[in-house]
Amino acid sequence: MIRAVVFDLWNTLVHSQNGDPFQHLQRLLEPGQEARFPELKRDAMSHPHPDAQAFLAEWKDRLGLSPAQLLTMAEVFRTGAGDAQCFPEAVQAVRDTRRLARVALLSNTQSFDLAFLERLGLTGLIPRRFLSAEMGCLKPDRPAFDAVQRKLGLFPGELAMVGDSWRDDITGALEAGWTAIWVNRKGAPCPPHPADADLVEIPDLAPVPRLIDNLQAGARCSTCLG
Repeated sequence: MIRAVVFDLWNTLVHSQNGDPFQHLQRLLEPGQEARFPELKRDAMSHPHPDAQAFLAEWKDRLGLSPAQLLTMAEVFRTGAGDAQCFPEAVQAVRDTRRLARVALLSNTQSFDLAFLERLGLTGLIPRRFLSAEMGCLKPDRPAFDAVQRKLGLFPGELAMVGDSWRDDITGALEAGWTAIWVNRKGAPCPPHPADADLVEIPDLAPVPRLIDNLQAGARCSTCLG
């Protein structure tokens, strides 16, 4: 019985019209700085920082960032937040899902420049939010899923994860014993997975409420699209 549906944020509910801000950050690094980009990105997503300037100031000496780089990189975060938009079907899908189960957000994201959640109406729509920068752990690592499950007071079989990332959302959810709903907007080939996995593939968020309704009625994932 699905009692809670947990949505990923980026590229599931919301997209940045100018693309992934972290990809833009990486392009701003000099060849001698780029090797530490994965470390910088993980720090942004696994530790709380009050704002972009404070975060980048911590990396100024570590990377040898110039004043021009610092200004441009801070602007990248502001731009990414400013041009964030919900996918057309996202808000209605969450509203309809709320009538069937609790909803929550589980996202690999930084702790700053998130005012767009209020602007897009997601703060009130999804009051339970679990952000990696606040939890100190990222998907697909098991502690991220265990923390959500524990705070919601549910068993693994009572949760469904809805996300676009096969690695972060789908493999993480399946390994945690959750139902996984893969939002495959680009029609990518489905990676190998166990034949009996509790997995459904959908092209966008519109089918989510019907899927949850069917699962609550006892359908297995292989048949709940029917």
